[in-house]
Amino acid sequence: MKTVDTGTRIGTMVFDHFTMTFIVMVLVAPGLVNDFMYAIGNPDAPPKLFLGNYYLNIVGFSLYFNKDIIMGRSIAKRTLKLQVVNNKTGQPANPLKCLVRNLTILIWPIEVIVALLNNERRIGDFIAGTRLTAYKSDEHNGKVNWALVLLALTISILFTYLVLVYPFEWLFERNGIMFGFPL
Repeated sequence: MKTVDTGTRIGTMVFDHFTMTFIVMVLVAPGLVNDFMYAIGNPDAPPKLFLGNYYLNIVGFSLYFNKDIIMGRSIAKRTLKLQVVNNKTGQPANPLKCLVRNLTILIWPIEVIVALLNNERRIGDFIAGTRLTAYKSDEHNGKVNWALVLLALTISILFTYLVLVYPFEWLFERNGIMFGFPL
């Protein structure tokens, strides 16, 4: 079995990060523009944290957490011919395993350091029971489980709201700072 070299491993992490950041920004930018226009047009408006429409932020982060859910292959992994597989079976990682492995994106700098030491597995891979390997179409075939894709998306939306958004929403609203897009 061909292992993934360090340059390819770090390259896929950086490529994935920039690709997903761009996708998130495409979703978030309209809300940010609206926030700035709202603030400029209303000098008496209450203080506001410029987060755009935070519902779109939730969707954006959810997509980031689920970048590999289709057969263990993100945009970068498809480009670089890599795949996330179940560490025990060698088959494509299911959407829930991919979601779990990507939740550690919250500590991305540490993940990069671990990836420098271990080309096939980072912290998220150890937690999810997955590894990164070269893609082989004859060995890594399978069918997309759309029910698990939907479940992974739903879980990540709830996780993003409850862990990343709600605490700030609660904190800022208690202190009189408008949070998110006024409906």
